[in-house]
Amino acid sequence: MPARGNLVADCVRVMKLRLEAGEWGARLPGERRLAEILQVGRDTIRLALQQLEREGVLEPAGTGSRRRITGTVGKREETAALRIGLLVHRQLEQLPQPTLFEIDGIRRVLGDKGGSLEVISPAWYEQRNPANRLETLLEEVPCSAWILLRSSAAVQEWFMRQQVPCLLRGYPHPGIELPHLDVDWHATARHAAGYLWRMGHRRVVVLSPADPLKGVEAAVRGVMELGESGFEASVQVENGTAIGIGRVLARALQTKSPPSAIIATRPRQAATALTWLASQGIRVPQHLSLITLAWEPFLDYLIPEITGYRADPAAVAKLVMRRLERITAGDRNPGGNSWIEPTMVKGASVAKI
Repeated sequence: MPARGNLVADCVRVMKLRLEAGEWGARLPGERRLAEILQVGRDTIRLALQQLEREGVLEPAGTGSRRRITGTVGKREETAALRIGLLVHRQLEQLPQPTLFEIDGIRRVLGDKGGSLEVISPAWYEQRNPANRLETLLEEVPCSAWILLRSSAAVQEWFMRQQVPCLLRGYPHPGIELPHLDVDWHATARHAAGYLWRMGHRRVVVLSPADPLKGVEAAVRGVMELGESGFEASVQVENGTAIGIGRVLARALQTKSPPSAIIATRPRQAATALTWLASQGIRVPQHLSLITLAWEPFLDYLIPEITGYRADPAAVAKLVMRRLERITAGDRNPGGNSWIEPTMVKGASVAKI
């Protein structure tokens, strides 16, 4: 990466090193992508590109086209380091903390092996037909393999049809045959429902986000398929806001047979439910029990301690890397268990009735 001194001169130096390594093939990525890669402003990139053109390293850019590399920079004869691309639906600062910890763990493992991680969050990632943009991206950012985080059916299908080495970090859509790794949400939710049933709870409500996530769908099925005598579960879909969660909880509690426990499929739901219930004079777990299927660090600061399930991000990062190493070695079916089994932490938010 360029230093913070003379940015233009250092960008020129770093870009030459990357060109020598053969990182960008025959054409350079666009200015916006270069600014993201080198973490500098586009004005700095433009000045660096002008210098490389003057030195004859790059051809002048045509209208609407990317700059062609002249080939005057000699490529180093060495084994290419492992370079992994991570396609993600949001900017890093918007991702859950466990996901950030996992990404950091992957980056650290790659760094120890002399490799690198390219994190890309394109605005078009969830478009219905991203084929052309994906093709351009993979030309601009050649990688040994890709990690697809929360990917759409269209993205998964494109990678499968093009036979691009990749690992789905999430659930595969129907008809998709790609290696994947995710929490077994079906088994986790079923375990949570069984635990509540053993604690005497017979009516529970499941909080579900409005997004049609395959993991959430699997979790809902896990609860509904418990099959224990007298167990009833209803699903309340919330709109992603604190007010929305309060609204669906109020609706559930006003029914003729109100629930005695809540299953949150997302950590934010657990936090909002706890505070909303307190505002209504409803105590957890004395009046209503609460359990969450996923965990984030902020839950550790709530009272009572929330009962829920945790997966170690560092351990998950190692699982991801083991599969990626087999995939980049040419094994399109790396095998192994595709499901992560989180650990249940029994807090103080579930009471026996």
